[in-house]
Amino acid sequence: MVEQTTDLRVEMTAPQIVTCAHHWQIETPNGETSHGVCRHCGAQKEFPNAAEDGLWERNVPQSRWTGRSEWKPSESGY
Repeated sequence: MVEQTTDLRVEMTAPQIVTCAHHWQIETPNGETSHGVCRHCGAQKEFPNAAEDGLWERNVPQSRWTGRSEWKPSESGY
């Protein structure tokens, strides 16, 4: 009787995570949020329809991009 041996090797690999560079198609604003669906993978997400940073609620006019108050001419016009 001949004895046979088998060399069995199993390689373990990390699970591959597939990521999507989402391309959102968002519904027309109607209410607090709008529903969006990714055109590539079908992922779904709710998007707020208002600025979350209080941009619209400021009492003092301020430039969103520079953080400085907007320029207003003085009474003399300059």
